[in-house]
Amino acid sequence: MNIKSSHIVIGLIIILLAIFSFGAFYTVNTGERGVILRFGRLTGIASEGLNMKMPFVDQVELMSVRDYNLTMKSEVSSSDIQTIAVEVGLVYSLDPMKVDYIYQTYGKSIENTLLRPTLSEKINAIIAEYPIEAFVEKRAEISSRISTAFSNQVGGSGIIVKSLLITNHDFSDEFNKAIEDKKIAEQGALAAKFTLERMKLEAEAQTVKQASLSPMVLQEMAINKWDGKMPQYFSGDKLPFITIK
Repeated sequence: MNIKSSHIVIGLIIILLAIFSFGAFYTVNTGERGVILRFGRLTGIASEGLNMKMPFVDQVELMSVRDYNLTMKSEVSSSDIQTIAVEVGLVYSLDPMKVDYIYQTYGKSIENTLLRPTLSEKINAIIAEYPIEAFVEKRAEISSRISTAFSNQVGGSGIIVKSLLITNHDFSDEFNKAIEDKKIAEQGALAAKFTLERMKLEAEAQTVKQASLSPMVLQEMAINKWDGKMPQYFSGDKLPFITIK
């Protein structure tokens, strides 16, 4: 019985050692970092590759440091109180050196707790400075201002902003209708102006033409149109279209 008991104890020890050994190793994949928690307290960051930890003591939370693509749609107001539906595309990543701070501060919900609210606030504040008719012309400028303001706000939080652009926009049906009516009116006014200018130029050309018709020119025009036949009857002492006083 003693021999059998010792074998059982040795077997249990081997099993425990195996469990302990396997639990002491873990892998952090490429594009990730590990946040090490010891009894729930933050102790450090694990880099890519094979790492060791204390079994049953340490916990590792994996955080991706690859690029994230966040798309956000919202309705905002211009400076002249017109509604604009905008779509913004944000490409960002987590700073590999600050994933511990990010996890400690925001956990794994940084988009909802920090990025979306901050981005919404910057979009509304900056677009509200522009009238709606200037939005299309200055969209690149507006995107740049939003990107700068957003980057400055979240930069200290361990967020790396790669790009931030207004990718799409749409105006209200009422404003689109007003723009269409305005274009039609402008085109009509332009057509009327063109017609008036054409008539004016034609009148001026006719005046110049009439003023330039000297007797010699009229005689030449008459000769060019003459069919070569002498008139049967004429009065006066000059042949018409030929003799010039």
